[in-house]
Amino acid sequence: MIELMVTIITLIIFVLNTIKSKYETTGMKIMNEKRFNGFSEENLRLIALRKVNFRLSVKIHASAYIIVCCLLVLINWVFTPENWWVTYPIFGWLIGLVEHYTSYMVYARGVYPMAKRAVIFHLMAYIFVNLLLFVINILTNPIYYWVIIPVIFWGAGLIIHTISYFVFNRRATDEKSVLKSRTERAVEKELNKMQRRLKNK
Repeated sequence: MIELMVTIITLIIFVLNTIKSKYETTGMKIMNEKRFNGFSEENLRLIALRKVNFRLSVKIHASAYIIVCCLLVLINWVFTPENWWVTYPIFGWLIGLVEHYTSYMVYARGVYPMAKRAVIFHLMAYIFVNLLLFVINILTNPIYYWVIIPVIFWGAGLIIHTISYFVFNRRATDEKSVLKSRTERAVEKELNKMQRRLKNK
């Protein structure tokens, strides 16, 4: 039975990797055709293709999750009904599924700054990993709620991460009335210093 589960999971990983490699090898060709907000029609078509492939990979992942979880519940119910170990892989895999869905939503909605993406992924990981820890806490030791400790300390880290994102990536206008983040302004300042040094040599 375990060999069957390993085979199914290996097949699922193979399918997802195939879709991912197809998605990554789709190149962006710059064509001098009609332009839509800076993009040619061919570029927009390739972006649409990537979105469709990405959405398909999320649907396959969600379908595999549901099928395998149902299979695991059945195995657990038939062979070890006194110990419901199935909750661990269900909630553990849910973390991966949520991160996959989040990466699709971030791409589909065009969330560009990497720092903003990092905060979104951090928030999703915080919510669903702590959900898994809560389930483990309830199933193993419902008297002592040790799950509060990682919730508090990781939550503090998440708050610091979010605040640092807003401090360092907040947009402000420079002397030329161009919106730039604090990081972009610091990079520009450092670049100007380096250029002046090179001119003086």
